[in-house]
Amino acid sequence: MLLKCTWLLLLVLSLMAGTLAGSVCPSGFNAESSRCVQQRPIHGSCPPGSTYSLNINKCVHA
Repeated sequence: MLLKCTWLLLLVLSLMAGTLAGSVCPSGFNAESSRCVQQRPIHGSCPPGSTYSLNINKCVHA
């Protein structure tokens, strides 16, 4: 009985860890309306791995 419950517990914990790890933004980016955003630099381009979104006037992580 203990072995049957152990694999179920591991499955649930791994699913929870996957959802928590996917929701964290990289350093320098802030979570805003389910996106990772950073203020647009005045001169220059957005950091690597992000693109500029004209609608919100911010760099959005891909």
